[in-house]
Amino acid sequence: MKHANVTEELKQLLKHSQKQIEKFPWEDKAAYSAWVSQTYYFVRHSTRLLALAAARTELATQEFHNRFLAHSGEEKGHEKLLLNDLKALGGKVEEWPEMPGACAMYQSQYYYIEHKSPMAFFGYILALEALAAYFGEEVNKRVEKAYGPKAAHFIRVHAEEDQGHTEEALSKIASLPAHHQETVLQNLRQTLSYYEQVLNQCKDFAKAGVKAA
Repeated sequence: MKHANVTEELKQLLKHSQKQIEKFPWEDKAAYSAWVSQTYYFVRHSTRLLALAAARTELATQEFHNRFLAHSGEEKGHEKLLLNDLKALGGKVEEWPEMPGACAMYQSQYYYIEHKSPMAFFGYILALEALAAYFGEEVNKRVEKAYGPKAAHFIRVHAEEDQGHTEEALSKIASLPAHHQETVLQNLRQTLSYYEQVLNQCKDFAKAGVKAA
């Protein structure tokens, strides 16, 4: 399996994701607040998942161990950006239930790392960084226009930072053996599917018009 195949499948998957993201009602305060809260629930696991992947990486592949550790440092405190965004919207995370899609996002990663391979985690990394790199700037414009920059910290930071990260992740994946690349692709597909669930559940919550618990 070549690098180009991973890149091509990513592009095809992102075409579907683009439609879902463009249709998401970012200007609806309830829907966006739900998205911020659910993103917080899976993002707060990022450093733990990266640390676990680093710990489970074989001694013979030190460069991947080092990359996971470095990435953990880069993600440190990013969940606080989401808490600040929610505060700017007039809410707090305790008001929002953790939805099934958000649970699936991070729970599946513990399984992949522990029972498949820590290399599988690159599928999750690639999915989220590509979403931010490809669509973050436009979403940020919509969010800032609706609520101001104080409610868009998380989106703005990742729209800026993840441009180069996507290419770096693809480069790392390209150096993996074929069987690891296939597991990465499996996780990539699954992660984007779960992310769509998060978007749909946030929209459904907003449409229901029910006050968060």
